[in-house]
Amino acid sequence: MSEMKMTDDSTSYKIWPFQSAEVSINGDRNNGGINLVGSPELIELIHEATEENGLRQLLLSMNAPDRAFMTLGCLTGDTDAAYYSYVEFTPRNQALARREDLITGLHQLWLNWSTTNCAAYPGLADALHQNVKWEYRKFSFRGSEPQYLITIYPRARSAQDHASLLSWVHNFLCSVDPNNLQRTL
Repeated sequence: MSEMKMTDDSTSYKIWPFQSAEVSINGDRNNGGINLVGSPELIELIHEATEENGLRQLLLSMNAPDRAFMTLGCLTGDTDAAYYSYVEFTPRNQALARREDLITGLHQLWLNWSTTNCAAYPGLADALHQNVKWEYRKFSFRGSEPQYLITIYPRARSAQDHASLLSWVHNFLCSVDPNNLQRTL
């Protein structure tokens, strides 16, 4: 089984929202911290979120009213060998987002959920566990005391395969009841 590790990446943003940046030499564009909970129409500014790669549907669902989580950032890219992304998110309830046991428990819940829900498809749960890595780290949300954010790193062969992979993550994250998050874990 894959593990969830805590990181302290010095290149990551430590405070949200972060400011947008100019287009880099390699063509990447940082859109800055976009609040999709308060302004879902701003999904149009997130050039990485497409129907083809599945990220658009995931972001819209995770940030919809009455969900347990909110997204904080994302990125996509591809090489000759893989299509990849990352998605950062945190529980909307800041008191719960400060509990490391809850954050790591969420990863264990994902492992259990995917194993159970993929039982009819031999090898699928293992493929999900191998191709969707989870990490977490501390950050400050709008000047508050430190809390945790989770980053998932999906990897697939193509944008279409990535969308299929994200559909399982989407189903899991959107199945978590915000009112029972603490009791679930």
